[in-house]
Amino acid sequence: MRAAPKTGRLSVLLLGVAVWMVPAQVLAQSNVTLPQPFNVSLAAVNHTLPSNSLPPLATAAPAIVPANTSSHWEPIPHYKHPHYDGTGKVLWFPRIVGGAPATHGEFPAMVSLQLVRSSAHVCGGTLLTMAHVLTAAHCVTDVRGVPHPAAQFQVMADDLRLPPHTGNPTVQVRPVRSVTVHPQYDAATIANDIAIARVASDFRKTETLFPGKRVQRAPTLGDRCSLAGWGVTDERSTTMSPTLQRINVVISDFGTCSALFGNVLTAGMLCAGAPGRDACQGDSGGALLCSGGRVAGIVSFGAGCAVPDVPGVYVDVTHYEKWINGALRNGGEGRRVGGSVVAGVLVLFWIVKNLTM
Repeated sequence: MRAAPKTGRLSVLLLGVAVWMVPAQVLAQSNVTLPQPFNVSLAAVNHTLPSNSLPPLATAAPAIVPANTSSHWEPIPHYKHPHYDGTGKVLWFPRIVGGAPATHGEFPAMVSLQLVRSSAHVCGGTLLTMAHVLTAAHCVTDVRGVPHPAAQFQVMADDLRLPPHTGNPTVQVRPVRSVTVHPQYDAATIANDIAIARVASDFRKTETLFPGKRVQRAPTLGDRCSLAGWGVTDERSTTMSPTLQRINVVISDFGTCSALFGNVLTAGMLCAGAPGRDACQGDSGGALLCSGGRVAGIVSFGAGCAVPDVPGVYVDVTHYEKWINGALRNGGEGRRVGGSVVAGVLVLFWIVKNLTM
């Protein structure tokens, strides 16, 4: 494995979540301002950590520099990098840039995957049934690719705001009962970045909350698609939007996209982007919607933030149709994490917390 080159102000790393331009001095400085997990009560709070407690980056792979860039490429701000705690548990992922507010019911299958103890938003997800959530494997695993206990997570649905709008009668929250990660998920290469979470009890179907349908064929070059997520509305902003945002993107040529990423892309991936919206497109795990709003992809990783001509990379859902169907029927083949004594305690904690709200 080659170390990432240092070119004065830039260091290029392939992280376990995304390919980002990382200034070398950021990793070496003694204090770095990091975001909290997304929570409205903490949204404006920055936390300064000493260098020895900086959340570790995921395993680096051979350095990749998009072919049409130069050493003057402005790196993505550090606050938009994915972060993990000392144990490898996910803290925060990049968010949408260049989006517009979504309307209630516009993305009826969109959900927020959250941590139970704090209700902090971790990743996006998509309802495939009223009990199953499609998301990215990196959202529910540590930097080694090992699944986190399912009981650490809950799913919020049918609300545009984080946390849910006070008094909103439509919002629904469910604890996660089990998580199935694709058996060939590779945290180093981000291959097979797909997982399905099963909630403890079915969501209630409404006019603004119901499962998404999947495309019958993979989208092709030039197809117009959309996606949504909770996040910043401007690339230079450091403030998270508590309201769901949406953007439109266009499917890119896979061969050209793969070349930009050093030909590391594999079967089961597809690329999409748009000027000013070609990276940081949305919460990891959220759906890429094409062909009349059908689920075609899962937000996986990208390069930089709104870097021209460098699209984002998504999981191609059609490539995993057989695996998805198996997981929906009986848990399917994969690394599955489900119930235990600890899970029971955390579910009880979730019930008590919600009864006392």
